[in-house]
Amino acid sequence: MRRLLATISLSAVALGAQAADFGFSNLNPLQSDFRNVSEDVIAAISAKPLGPATPDGITGFSVGTYATYTKTQNRDSWKRLTNDDVDAVGTVGVNARKGLPFGLDIGAQYAQVPGTDAKLYGGEVRWAILDGSVATPALGIRGSYIKLTGENDLKADAKTLDATISKGFPFVTPYAGAGYVWGTTKSDPKYGLQDVDVNKTRFFVGARLSLAFLQLTPEYERVGNHDVYNLRLSLGF
Repeated sequence: MRRLLATISLSAVALGAQAADFGFSNLNPLQSDFRNVSEDVIAAISAKPLGPATPDGITGFSVGTYATYTKTQNRDSWKRLTNDDVDAVGTVGVNARKGLPFGLDIGAQYAQVPGTDAKLYGGEVRWAILDGSVATPALGIRGSYIKLTGENDLKADAKTLDATISKGFPFVTPYAGAGYVWGTTKSDPKYGLQDVDVNKTRFFVGARLSLAFLQLTPEYERVGNHDVYNLRLSLGF
């Protein structure tokens, strides 16, 4: 079991190795650059679906590690703000989910942005409106919240609400969904920058591959005009 968890963790670290620098090097940053960087940050840190609509059930439980990779759209603004060339933002973390009665699932997560002091804490609630069957798909909705801390120059949080449809087959459950992200970023008051609100639509597709207790979930997500690639490796019961 320990070897399996170590392998999962190393795989996630490899995927999320690309990192951003959240420390400002410009003592007089432009509001427009802060807004542009905020767009990239919210797309990167917003909680990822990483699973189908099927409920885990009252005895269900899963724990795993995950990684995300988000291509930045505003490299010039990153350069002016941090003096670094940032072409992507990665995160690496662990999460857990527990099934409850009435089609409800709850989850929690913790992640870091490699190469920075940034830490992410979050939680989610899922509700399966339709459980799905051999002949019919499952349909669910999910709400989540995540907060970025640990950096003096940048703090952020994001809320998401989305709907997911999925259909189970032997060994694989593909899914797709859509929703909305509401994010806010704040800088250290010494810079005199206004808080930035980032509100974006999101669309995603993925598939959970299952072999005994091991689950692999690759996922592609589109947040606004950002391409986001996610991967979860977990043990599910």
